[in-house]
Amino acid sequence: MDILLTNIWRFFDPVLFGVVLGCVLIMAWIQNGRHSIIRGFAALGNSSGNPFEASGENATYMCRRIDFILREQGLSGLETLHSEDAFVTRILHHLVDAKDSKSFEEWVHLEEHVAETKQNMAASYWLSAAEIAPAIGLIGTITGLIQLFATGIDPLKMGPAMSFTLLTSLYGLFISHIIAFPIYVRLHARAEVLHAYRSKVVQHTVNIAIRELDAVSPVHFVPANPIKNNV
Repeated sequence: MDILLTNIWRFFDPVLFGVVLGCVLIMAWIQNGRHSIIRGFAALGNSSGNPFEASGENATYMCRRIDFILREQGLSGLETLHSEDAFVTRILHHLVDAKDSKSFEEWVHLEEHVAETKQNMAASYWLSAAEIAPAIGLIGTITGLIQLFATGIDPLKMGPAMSFTLLTSLYGLFISHIIAFPIYVRLHARAEVLHAYRSKVVQHTVNIAIRELDAVSPVHFVPANPIKNNV
């Protein structure tokens, strides 16, 4: 332990660490698409806890609020109802302006899919980074070893040179298991909470649309063909 603490400065090369980290982030960005790196870093600000931990909001609570407003104020009253999740607020406002249950159901399921894809993109970015980082580190190590032996370096100087080369593998493992994968686990857990919450609220609003919108929709009757009496 004393040896590690005394020589800890040997384990950190900011330039080499920056090169490995940059390669990992770029490769994960290429793998997941142009918006993934933005979503991946933007999600870090909201990844510290449960999205509804402070407000105590959950699907059952929101569905009961929707039913209460619907009973007291009618369908138009849902415009005044707001959620901690902007997605839920948006679908409630759209429900008020919906023309029929079929079009609303198609729209809300499409919006749910888009929101889920965006939510998962951030977690997928960091999962890709966790998977890529060891490979980037190993590539750096192998490249360094090839260059090391190709130059015919003095055996007395080979130790420090190999130490520098092996740092790329160390940094790859560090980025993967200490940085990227824990972030992925946190973002994935948050995405599951949001998806479960949204799915229940979406199904509840679809049921309301079927009950409320179809009940007030005009019924179109097709007149029967007149019966001709044969004389």
